[in-house]
Amino acid sequence: MTELQEAFLNELKSNPKFTVAEYADLYNKHSTLAIEDEVNSGADEHRAKAMGNYYTVAVLSNFINNENKLARIIALAETGTKY
Repeated sequence: MTELQEAFLNELKSNPKFTVAEYADLYNKHSTLAIEDEVNSGADEHRAKAMGNYYTVAVLSNFINNENKLARIIALAETGTKY
């Protein structure tokens, strides 16, 4: 696990009562950091975004056991839309 993924997981563990919106904010924060890291490693913008989002979703999906909640978090993070 990369340092960025570990940092994300530690932040997720820091508060067991995050709301969906708070999880979405964390997702966006760490996704942005992961994308920036990929760009700094030489990836083009498209690949950096794909890999950064992949790493972030992988950590979040391993942490959130409820698929409905996970879907709501990702939808809110990516579109700003709750469902």
